[in-house]
Amino acid sequence: MFKTIVVDTSVLIGALIGKKGASREVLRRCLQGKYQPIISNTLFLEYEDVSKRQGIIELCPLTNEEIRELLNSFYSVCRWVQIYYLWRPNLPDEGDNFL
Repeated sequence: MFKTIVVDTSVLIGALIGKKGASREVLRRCLQGKYQPIISNTLFLEYEDVSKRQGIIELCPLTNEEIRELLNSFYSVCRWVQIYYLWRPNLPDEGDNFL
């Protein structure tokens, strides 16, 4: 049985730029089917934006093509969800309120 999770952008980027560590393990488990990541259109766009930043690309040991392949593999195992707002956003980090 797998766990349903939301992968924070910092975790996804940490997995791209780090060769080892917890972030890489989370991504690995998603790709192995041990975790079921859920994603919304807004989160997808944030992943895309941040992963293409020059500073991230410079830190990443992967080529641009390898980054694209890894992200596409990750997206292929994600369950896309529609976000419905039934209450006022209230998270401490205003940038996370779309989740």
